[in-house]
Amino acid sequence: MKSVIFTTIFTLMLIANSGISQTRHGTSTGVVEWSAAFNSGRATDFIDDPSFAGASLTFKKFIKDNTAIGISFNWNVLSVEDENGFTELPNGAVSGAQARYLNYVPILANISYYFNDSKKNKFIPYVQANVGAYFVGQQVQLGINKIDNDNWHFGLAPEVGFWYVLGNDIMMSVNGKYNIALSSGTNLKGEDDNDYSYINANIGIGYYFR
Repeated sequence: MKSVIFTTIFTLMLIANSGISQTRHGTSTGVVEWSAAFNSGRATDFIDDPSFAGASLTFKKFIKDNTAIGISFNWNVLSVEDENGFTELPNGAVSGAQARYLNYVPILANISYYFNDSKKNKFIPYVQANVGAYFVGQQVQLGINKIDNDNWHFGLAPEVGFWYVLGNDIMMSVNGKYNIALSSGTNLKGEDDNDYSYINANIGIGYYFR
């Protein structure tokens, strides 16, 4: 009789623990991603080439099984070398061989909604809203001379993506994000129209932890 009671209690504990392990509520995640960037809008006048040099780090806390809040840190650098370049400046323009650079460094708070509310699901699509601060560093290099223009911008970024569970508490993350850094300061030409927009394509690895 004792063995039956012990077996029953042990089985119930396993079931309870299994149920706890499958819920996301109260868990946290950390995701590290490789990030590509593609300028859009006015930013393409400065650099039209895509960039595959970037990284993203995101931390989230699930406040419900399908809802999480978090913070992300991103970095992308775009560059182009132009033998016959032309860049407008406040007092004129420079032409000839030059290199142009853009550094995007957003620090964003986010809230996410996941369409599958259990960790048991392999494929987990989500939508996310991001808002925060963007550092944008604009630079033109002419031989040994550099012209810099750096500003902080308020911005936002809608995001869609999915997680694919690879194993216990480990997932692959794939997402796309449209970044909008609102106008702040002046651009290299000295104009007030100094907004930026670009698209991110990200892929990486994430981990659940408590």
